[in-house]
Amino acid sequence: DDIPAVQQEVQKEIDAAEGKAWPMISVERYAFYERAKKAYCVIQTGERRFYGCFAFRKGVVPPDAE
Repeated sequence: DDIPAVQQEVQKEIDAAEGKAWPMISVERYAFYERAKKAYCVIQTGERRFYGCFAFRKGVVPPDAE
C-alpha cells in the first residue's frame, strides 16, 4: 500500500520526537469519528489533503533524566 504524503510527514515527526520508529495504526472511518466525539480536545487545521486526520493520545511526559 502507498502511504499518503501527509501521513508520511506526520510519521516522520512522531519518530523524531520519540527518537525511534513508533508506527501509527489505522482506525476505521466511523471508529475514528467515535474517538473524535469523545476526545478531550479537537484541533482543526487548514490541512486540505485527504487522510490528514489524526488522533493522538496524551500520556505522561517524564522529566529529563540527567
